[in-house]
Amino acid sequence: MFFWRQALGCAGGALLLAGWPSRAATVAEARALIEAHRLPEAREPLEHLLAREPDNLEARLLLARVYNGIGRRDQGIEILEPAVAAHPADARVLGLCGGQCLLRAGELGPGLRALRLARRGRELMERAVALSPDDISYREGLVDFYRQAPRLAGGSLELARGHAEAITRLDPVRGCAWEAAILLQEKRFPEALAACDRALAVRPDDYAALFSLGRTVSECGQRLPDGERALRRCLEKVPAPSEPSHAGVYYRLGLIAEWRGEPEAARRLYRASLELEASFNRPSEALKRLDTSG
Repeated sequence: MFFWRQALGCAGGALLLAGWPSRAATVAEARALIEAHRLPEAREPLEHLLAREPDNLEARLLLARVYNGIGRRDQGIEILEPAVAAHPADARVLGLCGGQCLLRAGELGPGLRALRLARRGRELMERAVALSPDDISYREGLVDFYRQAPRLAGGSLELARGHAEAITRLDPVRGCAWEAAILLQEKRFPEALAACDRALAVRPDDYAALFSLGRTVSECGQRLPDGERALRRCLEKVPAPSEPSHAGVYYRLGLIAEWRGEPEAARRLYRASLELEASFNRPSEALKRLDTSG
C-alpha cells in the first residue's frame, strides 16, 4: 500500500474541480491526492489523463500506485507492462511492476498464474537492482520474495541472504531487520530477536525495525509484550511504499493475540487487517482457522 504524510489543501481540491488545466498541474494534483490518502479520488482523473496522454509515464506510474493501493493489482500490472516495454532501462518502472507482480502472486496462492507472476516479478526486480544497485527498496522486495516463495517459483534463502547482506552494506539497520527475517525463516529465534534488538538499538523508531521485532515475536511466541508494543508503534507511523502496510501490522497483532490465548481479540485484529486490504489472504486464512478450531 502506498501512503504519504502531506495533506491536500483546499486550493488543490479547487484546481482539481476546475478541470485539470495542464499536464504538469494534473500530475501534481494527483500526487497530492495520493499523498493525502485520497486514492479513490485520484483514480478517475488519472484514468482520463492517461486515456488522453498514453505516453505520460508519470501519470501511468501514479495510476498503477493507486490501483495497488485500492487492491486492484491486476489493473496496475496491466497498465505497467506497456511502460516496461517502452522503458526497459527505467528502474522505477521495472521495480513498480515487479513489486506488484510479486504481491499479486502472493495473493493468488498456489497455481499457474501465481507462478507466472512470481517469475515475472522476480525477473523485473532483479533487473531494477542491476540498474539501481543502491536502491534498498528493490532489494528488500527480493529478500521478502526469496525467503517466502516456494523453490518452484524461485524461492531461495541463499539468494535472500545475498540481498540482505547487500542491504546491510548500504544501511546496517535495515540489513539487520532483513537478517532477522531470514533467521526467523530458519527458526533460529534467539538470533532473530537479537538482530531486531541490534537494529532498534541504533534507530529505536524505525518502522521496518519495529515491524521486524513484531513479526519475529508473532512467529516465535517469545517476548509478546515487546512485540505488541513495537507493532502498536508502527500503527502510529506512516509506512514507506516499500514497508509492510498497516494491514500487515494488524495481522501480526492478531497472531500475538492468539499466542496470548485471546481468540476474540485475534478475530477483531484480523478483520481490521481485511478492512484495510480485502485481498490480503493471510488474515482470511487465520479467521477460517479460528472458526474451524472453535
